[in-house]
Amino acid sequence: MKLIKTASGKIIISILVLSCLAIIGVRLRRNFSQIRSVQAFVNGEIIFVRASIPGELKLNSEKIKLSNQLEKGTQIGTIKSTVENPRVSVLKVDKQQLETRLQDVQQQISGVKQQIQNRTELMNLFKQQTVTQKTLQFNYADQQIKQYEGEIARARAKEKVALADAQRFASLAQEGAETISKADNQIAEAQQASAVVKEAQSKIMQAKLNLKATKAGVQLEGTRTLSYPETRVLELNVELVDLKQQQKNLEKQIQSIQSQLSITSKELQVQQNVLVLAPTTGVIWSIDSQSQEIVEANKSIIQLLNCQNLWIEAFINEADANKLVVGQEAQINLNNSNNVEWKGRVETIRAGTGRVEVGQYVVEPPPEIARRQLSVRVAAVRIKVDWQKTSRFNDFCLAGRSVNVRFLKLKSSPF
Repeated sequence: MKLIKTASGKIIISILVLSCLAIIGVRLRRNFSQIRSVQAFVNGEIIFVRASIPGELKLNSEKIKLSNQLEKGTQIGTIKSTVENPRVSVLKVDKQQLETRLQDVQQQISGVKQQIQNRTELMNLFKQQTVTQKTLQFNYADQQIKQYEGEIARARAKEKVALADAQRFASLAQEGAETISKADNQIAEAQQASAVVKEAQSKIMQAKLNLKATKAGVQLEGTRTLSYPETRVLELNVELVDLKQQQKNLEKQIQSIQSQLSITSKELQVQQNVLVLAPTTGVIWSIDSQSQEIVEANKSIIQLLNCQNLWIEAFINEADANKLVVGQEAQINLNNSNNVEWKGRVETIRAGTGRVEVGQYVVEPPPEIARRQLSVRVAAVRIKVDWQKTSRFNDFCLAGRSVNVRFLKLKSSPF
């Protein structure tokens, strides 16, 4: 019985050992059949903030510290020009010339405004004289009409007497008391008196028509002639139109000069004392210049890490590069932290790592990659990661941190 138990126990143990070895073998085969990164790290876009002019740099010490996040437009510091800048000299001369031109045009427009004021006052004076003259003309015409009306009254009285005498002498001539010639003379005088009445009536009608024409500003007899005040009003009106147009032209010149002066002043301010602003939101990756330092134009002041543009830079055996395709899924784990995991997809596959330099401002790759100290030739795989589904870290957004990348099999892939 002991032998049986011993034999069966050994068989069971052997089966268990073989099963464990089979499971381990399957897992090892699966692991070795998957492509893994030789090295990988979190990469990101680096933005250089450079000095736009040469001069003395003054940093905002409260905000400019490593790993501090800066919002877009945050003032990083100022640069005060301390060197001779030919552009500054040109701008100063331009500014002085523009200021002189502005003063000249302002004096001209001041003179034009004074002329407009003088002409306006003079024209108002002549307008008043014109009104006065017309009033006097109206009064004169009224008096003339009244004079003609008096003449008509006297002429009608004479006509009445003459008609009565003519009738009386005609009756006496018929009776033989007066001569016919004398009666004819009286009748002629009566007719002459009637003619005088008609003439007076015609004069008064003409006087009334002239009054209406005067009120309407027209003239019935002869060529229309204006009085001196009316003539001066018309001349001054033409002068005012020209002066107001001249004023508008000068105002446009002032606006143009002021616009040029504003642009020149701003450029001069920029050339002498320029603000250094954060071009985008980011984390301070490096401080390349110190406060009170004299910097040259285009010298890097700080470097900002754009945490909105991060990816994984993975290095794989160059022999495995042909097994990957763009769009293939990858699983990323943060080194020394198994709980941190991301999903990503292959974006680009580039060979020649360590032998070919790409001119792109990014986080530096591991030194051993740059010095080609790896035992195998590697290819660089850029992986786009879905960062939003994972927690973010404050230490430079994980840029530069090492990760492990495992590329998942394609469903149609033979491996």
